Amino acid sequence: MESAGASPASRARSALAYVAPKVLQFVFVIWATYTLTFLLIHFLPGDPVLAALSLKGGDATTTDPAALHKLRVQYGLDGSLVEQYVRHLGGVLTGDLGVSISTGQQVSTMIARVLPHSASIAALALVIGIALAVVVTYLAFLTRSTWLRQTLLQIPPLGVAIPAFLTGLVFIGIFSFGLGWFPSSGTRSPLSVWLPSITLALPVGAIFFQVFSAAVFEAAGGAYVFTAVAKGLSPRAIFTRHVLRNSLLASITILGLQIGYLAGGTAVVETVFSRDGIGRMTVNAVLSRDVNVITGVVIVVAVVYSLVNLVVDILYGLIDPRTRPALGRAKALSPTPAPSDPPSTPASADATAERTEA
Repeated sequence: MESAGASPASRARSALAYVAPKVLQFVFVIWATYTLTFLLIHFLPGDPVLAALSLKGGDATTTDPAALHKLRVQYGLDGSLVEQYVRHLGGVLTGDLGVSISTGQQVSTMIARVLPHSASIAALALVIGIALAVVVTYLAFLTRSTWLRQTLLQIPPLGVAIPAFLTGLVFIGIFSFGLGWFPSSGTRSPLSVWLPSITLALPVGAIFFQVFSAAVFEAAGGAYVFTAVAKGLSPRAIFTRHVLRNSLLASITILGLQIGYLAGGTAVVETVFSRDGIGRMTVNAVLSRDVNVITGVVIVVAVVYSLVNLVVDILYGLIDPRTRPALGRAKALSPTPAPSDPPSTPASADATAERTEA
C-alpha cells in the first residue's frame, strides 16, 4: 500500500466542492430577494408613478395619460409585468438600478453617495461592540468572585433592552448640548461618527456578548482547560490560547448576522442624528413611494448580507475541519488491497481434511 498527501488537483476539487454550493446559494438569495421585492412592490394597489407624484406635488400632480406614460417610460415602469421584471433584472446585473421618481437621479449614484456614511458608523459600531463584549467576558472569566461575575454577565443585555433612539437622544443631550464634545447631527465633522456608532454598538455588542460569553464558559469546562490548569498556566494564557479559539465558531455565526443587521439597520440612528445614509434614504423612499429607490436599497443590502454569510461559511471550513471535506489530508493514492487469506496452520489443515473425508 502506498500513501501520500493529497495532490494539488485533489485539494482544488475538494475546495471547489465545498465553495461551489455556497456561491450558488449566494446567487439564489440575491435573485430571490429581487424577485420577491419586485412582486411585492408591483402588487401594491395603485399606480406607483401617480402615487409618488401625488405625494411629491400634491394637487399639482398631472393626470394626463400621455404625460403619465412618458414618466413611466422615463422611470422604467412601462410595459407588462414580465417585461418590467426582465428589464429591471438586466439592469441590476449591469449595475443600473433605475431612476428615482422623487429626485430624478440614478439610484446607483444616490446609494453610492450615502453608502460610505452608513458603512463608517456600521464598521465602527461593530468594532466597539465586539471590543466591549470581549473585554467584559474576559473580566468575568478572570474574576474568582461569583457575584462580580454574575454582575458583569448581566450588564451587557441592557444594551438590547434600551431602545437605540432613546440612547441616541441621551447621548445628544449629554455629549453634544451638555459637554459639547461631539456634534449632534450631520456628517461634515470627523467626530460626528462617534455618537451614532456608540449608540448602534450597544445592542450589537450585547447580542454578540450573549453568544460569545456562553461559548467561552462552555469551553472553559472542557478537559483541555483542566489539563492546562494542571500544567500551571495562568488564566490569561488559558483564555487566549485555548478558550478563545474554541469559542470562535459560534461567535462567527452571530457576527455574520450582526453585520447583515448593520447593513440595513442604521435607519433609526441616522434619523435621530440627522445623518445622510442608506437607512435614512430608505425611510424617505418609503414615505414618498419611490419604488426604484426601495428596490435598489433592498438589493444592495441583500448583496452585503449574502456576501457576509458566504465569507462566514468559508471561515467555518478554515476554523472547524469537521464542517468541510478533507482538504489536504493524507489519502491513499492506490486502492487498498483486499486482505489476503490467513496462512494455513496444521490445525486448520487437519480440520479441512476431516471435512473433506466426511
